[in-house]
Amino acid sequence: MARPKLVIIGAGGHGAEVSAYVRDVTTHGWDGELLGFLDDAPNMEANGKVLGALDRFVNCPSDFFRELYYLTALGSNPARRKVVERVEYLYEGRISPWTLIHPACHVGPDVVIGEGTCIAPGSIVTTRARIGKHCILNIKASVSHDCIIGDFVNLNPGATICGNVNVGDSAYVGAGAVIKERVTVGARSVIGAGAVVIRDVPAGVTVVGVPARIMRHE
Repeated sequence: MARPKLVIIGAGGHGAEVSAYVRDVTTHGWDGELLGFLDDAPNMEANGKVLGALDRFVNCPSDFFRELYYLTALGSNPARRKVVERVEYLYEGRISPWTLIHPACHVGPDVVIGEGTCIAPGSIVTTRARIGKHCILNIKASVSHDCIIGDFVNLNPGATICGNVNVGDSAYVGAGAVIKERVTVGARSVIGAGAVVIRDVPAGVTVVGVPARIMRHE
């Protein structure tokens, strides 16, 4: 059986973090190999091997794609979605999304985690929660019981999602923000850093403050 191979898409600061997480996962028993980074415009912050642009492997032989995976490392939800769409278009399923669950996080029972999602060290998902595809649960973010987190969501460091919360696709929850239990956050909404959300948030708005109030519509 072929040894798993992984490429990180995004050679910026978050890419550097993700590569460190991969090393930790490897230390704890993952037997795969991190090949390096793909990035159309690398800024070299990742301190690793940039292999080329996203289309770097298009002409590789079929054997190369055996057990080949990718993980995005882009904090912007729209950018991450566009990259995933482009990878799917370029490679037609020959590269599969990889899910990273760091050994220093806590994932409880009856939790479903979508493909391509990164669960960072110190993050917590308690029980009976669903985390969508291509999400970021950054360091010390917490998701309590019975939450539904949509696809392409970014929960920044220290974000607290209380029980029975529904966070829509592509929502962005800033560092240290708190979302009260039984609240719904609409798709594409932005929750400002340190905000306290105590009532439902419509789709496509930015809310800030304590308690959080709408400051901008998309």
